[in-house]
Amino acid sequence: MQRDEAADRQRPLFHILPRGMTFSRDGASSIDLFVSEVAAHSRFPIEIVAEFRAPALPAKVLHPLPAYPFAEGSRRARFVAALARARDPRLLIVQQHLPSAAAIGRRVAQPILLQRHNFLRPPRPGWLGGFARARHARQLQALAGITFVSEAARDDFERDWPEVATPRWIVPNGVECSQWRPSADREPLVLVVGRATPEKGLLEAAQALAATLPGHPGWGSAFVVSGAERGADYLRQVREALAPLQARARVFVEIPYAEVKALNERAAISLIPSKWREPFGRTCLEALAGGAAVVTSGTGGLREIGGDAALYVPDAEPARLAEALGALMSDASLRERLSHEGRTRTEALFDLPRVARRLDDACAAILARAK
Repeated sequence: MQRDEAADRQRPLFHILPRGMTFSRDGASSIDLFVSEVAAHSRFPIEIVAEFRAPALPAKVLHPLPAYPFAEGSRRARFVAALARARDPRLLIVQQHLPSAAAIGRRVAQPILLQRHNFLRPPRPGWLGGFARARHARQLQALAGITFVSEAARDDFERDWPEVATPRWIVPNGVECSQWRPSADREPLVLVVGRATPEKGLLEAAQALAATLPGHPGWGSAFVVSGAERGADYLRQVREALAPLQARARVFVEIPYAEVKALNERAAISLIPSKWREPFGRTCLEALAGGAAVVTSGTGGLREIGGDAALYVPDAEPARLAEALGALMSDASLRERLSHEGRTRTEALFDLPRVARRLDDACAAILARAK
C-alpha cells in the first residue's frame, strides 16, 4: 500500500492550455503566464500540454499540442486522451474552455478541474438558449471542480448557475514578487497598459492625460497597447487624443513582456481605467508588484487586487481621471504610501508560492475525494 501511494505521488498533473495560446516568451497571454509560473511552484509534478512557438515559456515537461486545421475540438480531445493513457496523470487541469474540458472528460478516466480566468455567462434566454444552458450545466456538473480567478467571477457564477453544485475555489493570478524590482527613484511617468478596445478605457485615459499633463511640467506618459491590428480604428482615436502632448506621450505597440515589466518597475503612476467589469485585472497586479501608485476604475476583480492601496474613479470619466491624476502627481507622499502599501498587499495575497498553494490545495481536495 505504501509503495502504491509513493508511486501515485510521482504521477503528474496535466495543465492543458486553450487553443490559440502560444505559450511563448514573446507572445504570452495572461493564461500562458499563469500556467508557466504556478506550475513552477506546485508541490505536484506538472506537465503542460500546449500549442507553443519558440522560445517557449519555462516548463519542466511540455507536450506540444498540434494546431489542428479542422475538427479542432474533438481532435485536441483525442490527442490529450491518448497522452493521458501514456502518461497516466492523476488529474487534468483544463484552462478556461468548458467545451474542451467536457470533450476531454468524456475520453479519460481521471478527474477534470476547470480553471476559469473570466466570467462564465449563461446562454441567452430562448429555446435554443435553454437547450445550450442544459448542456452546459451537465458539462459543469461532470467536472471534479472549478476554480475562479476572483470573488467577482465566483459570485457571478453562483448567481447565474444556481443549479450547478460542482465544488469551487478561488485561485487568483499571481506574480513572482522576488523577481520584481521596484525602483526607489520613480520616473515621473503615467503608465497605461491595455488592449486597443473601448472597454479598456484607453481613450478616456488619453483624454485625461491630455488635460492633466500640461499643468505638470516634467511628467510624461507611456501607453503599452496590445491587439493593435484588430483595434486599429480605436488606437487611431487614442493617438489623436494624445497628439497635443507630442513627445510627452509615447505609444508602444505589442512590446515584449520584459519591457512592460520594466516600465511597471519605474513608472510613478499606473492608470487602469477599465470600463467593463474585469474578471481579475492582471495589469493592476503587475503595477502594484512594480511599485507604481495605482489609479483605477476598480471594476470587478480590480478592487479585490487594489484593496486600500489604490485610488478609485469608478466611472472612468476623463475629467475625474484627470482630477485624480493631478492630485497624485502633486503629492509625492501619497504616491510613496500607495506604492509601499500596494507592494505589501501583493506579497501578502498574490505572491506566486501562495497562489500555487491555493491551487494545490484544490487539487489535493479533488484527489482525496476521487480516491
